[in-house]
Amino acid sequence: MSLITALKELSPLTAFAKAMYGQFTSKAESEKIYRTIVPMIKDKIESGSSLKDPNMEQAVNLLAGLPPFGAKGSNFERRYLVDERTILDLPDDPDKLSIAYWW
Repeated sequence: MSLITALKELSPLTAFAKAMYGQFTSKAESEKIYRTIVPMIKDKIESGSSLKDPNMEQAVNLLAGLPPFGAKGSNFERRYLVDERTILDLPDDPDKLSIAYWW
């Protein structure tokens, strides 16, 4: 599943626009996107894709914009978006993330 396909399953125009221009403002919206994109990223990593691949870069950038702005977003990036290994540590369900990293 490509990033564009995953975004089309969400609210079409708004999800794409927000993905391109920054933070998501709703916990529910962020969790919906998270549940779609994290398994896709993990599958790509497990099949040998590199984070340097343009589609992977785009997906990881989208993932970086999902936590709320501020300390939680910074903590999330430092903990989970460092390399392939740390991304594989992400739970598939955002409810399992610590409050220090998520909404």
